[in-house]
Amino acid sequence: MSPNSLLECFDTIGENIHLFESPEQISPDPASPSLVILCTWVGGATPRRINKYLAQYREIYPTSSLLLVTTNVSDIAFRPSSWIRANLKPAREAIRRIVGREIAVDTAETSDRRGVLLHLFSHGGSNIATQLALSMKEEYDHGASFFSNLRAIILDCCPGDDTFARLYAATRLSIPQTPVAQFLGKTVMYPALAVVNGFQHAGLARAVKDLRDLMNDPTTFRSEPRRLYIYSKEDFMVGWEAVQSHLQDAQSRGYSVSQVLFEQGPHCGLVIEDPHRYWDAVKKFWGGDEVWDVTPSTEKQAGVRSRL
Repeated sequence: MSPNSLLECFDTIGENIHLFESPEQISPDPASPSLVILCTWVGGATPRRINKYLAQYREIYPTSSLLLVTTNVSDIAFRPSSWIRANLKPAREAIRRIVGREIAVDTAETSDRRGVLLHLFSHGGSNIATQLALSMKEEYDHGASFFSNLRAIILDCCPGDDTFARLYAATRLSIPQTPVAQFLGKTVMYPALAVVNGFQHAGLARAVKDLRDLMNDPTTFRSEPRRLYIYSKEDFMVGWEAVQSHLQDAQSRGYSVSQVLFEQGPHCGLVIEDPHRYWDAVKKFWGGDEVWDVTPSTEKQAGVRSRL
């Protein structure tokens, strides 16, 4: 497999949309999701890095279907929501088919179905996941089948804030790491992002604050799905304080919230610090356990109470 290609089992079903659909003849594992949706980040989201998550999900949930939606700078800064939602149509169709198939063969109550796990990364993944959820509400059933089966959401290194320095640092990672590309990117991207950031603060363009509000609005993802925030104290693109304040706001609104706070994990690479801890948290969270994993050295700084 080329380092620039996704796992061979995935089919491209739309622009930036890839699907592995579990064969119908395989007996599903009742303890696994029927569908895992991954909405990835922008800067540095190479196929090699994305494949690590896809491969691990294939290993721990071999009978689950996987839907991958990637994103880019244009989706965040320039493209209108109407364009993004139209582009997500193949994803909506795949979700409706997979969820509908499970409903059709399941005579049990909805709460006994395997359900959907949504895993979103950083600002780019948060934006795409939010637009996907909002566009599902526009479908013929107002997304009822999707939302009734959305059991859990993992918020990985998000949401951040609208600090320009963090926006610039995150966007620079999407530029090839060559001297010429970095120079051109800096001379062109810096002023462009400054303009976009100014528009955001003036309320003339989509802002991070608006995205943060949407993610905690019960009309976006509904209030039933459980949430797991995974983030890092050393993430220089998304500060832990920004994630923590969103988590606390979610708690105040009555959402079921869990968290894992890493010490030194890089942005959208927390698994590098401690793969076992990372994936153990994912499995426990999907299994219904409350995950409140904050090390003593970060507990005081994060202003949270450990529940371990």
